[in-house]
Amino acid sequence: MPVYIYWGEDDFLLSKAVDALRAQHLDREWGLLNYIQIAPADKDNIANALVEIATAPLGEGGKIVHLPQSSLLGACPPEVIEELEKTLPHIPENNILLITSTKKPDERNRSVKLILQYAQLKTFPLIPQWESTKIVSQVKLFASSLGVKLTNDAVAALVEAVGNNSRQAWNELEKLKLYAQDAAIGAEIVRQLVVNTSSSSLELAAACRIGDTTLALKQLDRLLALNEPPLRIVATLATCFRIWLSVKACIEAGWKDDAAIALFVELKNPKRLFFIKQEIRAVSLTKLKKAMAILLELEVLLKSGGSAENLATYIIKLCTV
Repeated sequence: MPVYIYWGEDDFLLSKAVDALRAQHLDREWGLLNYIQIAPADKDNIANALVEIATAPLGEGGKIVHLPQSSLLGACPPEVIEELEKTLPHIPENNILLITSTKKPDERNRSVKLILQYAQLKTFPLIPQWESTKIVSQVKLFASSLGVKLTNDAVAALVEAVGNNSRQAWNELEKLKLYAQDAAIGAEIVRQLVVNTSSSSLELAAACRIGDTTLALKQLDRLLALNEPPLRIVATLATCFRIWLSVKACIEAGWKDDAAIALFVELKNPKRLFFIKQEIRAVSLTKLKKAMAILLELEVLLKSGGSAENLATYIIKLCTV
């Protein structure tokens, strides 16, 4: 396939997949010249990419033309579709058009339907915080890749500390590898060396839910001091509030079957529903709806270039809604 589409919210795994594709497809000596990344801010980015992908590589190896966050995965004007129809069937054998995005391609659009005829699609979803089994498997896979020996208790401690943050999990494992060298690592070493950001994110969500502004801002400051990406903070908050809202809506609608509620909310561990019900007992459905609207507005703001300084204002809104 001459076209690769990588999309998903886990930007770390996506970036590692891009690195792997470059290592596999590009010649070591000619790679810098044959990897062309065209920023979405370039108003002629699609036209330039199609010109580049139609030309042969320089020297040895293949060529990759990379369009990050490309509008090609959304609605495109007719003239762009016309150029795609001309170019895609005739991409040179050693060339790859790589399109990456944090958003799912909209297959209702003609441009996406056309691209998918020539594309290999890979997804990199962010594992939900509550799917601990998948997070454990991911940590074990990372540890195996890096040659880090962890006891089962150490894996559990690391998952507790980093949650679904794959980038931090990888970075912490690299640090643990340097510390332990070839020795097996236990839970106590993990607790001593790994900063717990996952708990802080969940604690931030809990503080917003109960309206404790002081505690929420304290947790936010801690996360930012640890260089936790603002979008990842918002993603955790949105996940928590989505679950709370969905469960509350089911209860308000008169649902009595916990198994049905757990299935609707997509809880992998139905037993967790008992604790969720306790958490939202004193929270109104209206508050949860307003909170989700605030988080959506914040996400759009950050993805549009908004500053992390906006976070505190929105956290206060969440606490006082």
